[in-house]
Amino acid sequence: AEYRLKLLNDASFRGHPVVRHPVMHFPNDDNFGRNRHGGRGKGSAQSSSSLSAFMLGDLVYVVPILKSGVVKTRVYLPEGGWIHLWSGEQVAGPHNIGKTIEVMAPIGEPPVFVRDCQLMHKFVETLKKKHIIVDSRRRRSSVKSSSMFSPFRRKKR
Repeated sequence: AEYRLKLLNDASFRGHPVVRHPVMHFPNDDNFGRNRHGGRGKGSAQSSSSLSAFMLGDLVYVVPILKSGVVKTRVYLPEGGWIHLWSGEQVAGPHNIGKTIEVMAPIGEPPVFVRDCQLMHKFVETLKKKHIIVDSRRRRSSVKSSSMFSPFRRKKR
């Protein structure tokens, strides 16, 4: 809640959008913007995930899954330390200068990463207490796929 209020405050008083293109925070990263030669990113090395990725403020990085049936994907992480939201695991340390990782992305758990900072550590701990994030060695037992919200699930008549 604290982070959302900060985002809304920034939007109201500074004009910063809540949902942002990563180039706003990583202007020198060729994986997001145009390089000085006019090409898009690093050419063939640029993944489709970096093209669809977006930020919620400056601390949450989201990579939507745009193809049906995908359960694992390669994701480009920009510089800095990142924590995988669903597992709570640190996937990139503070000295990361940008790297691609492979991450699980089952339905209902798209690749979402939070900055490795005190505010987000507090957020991750809250999610663990509410059993939204569980130890990566255990499967989620409190949430069954049939009970998850799906806008495509048919209503029983």
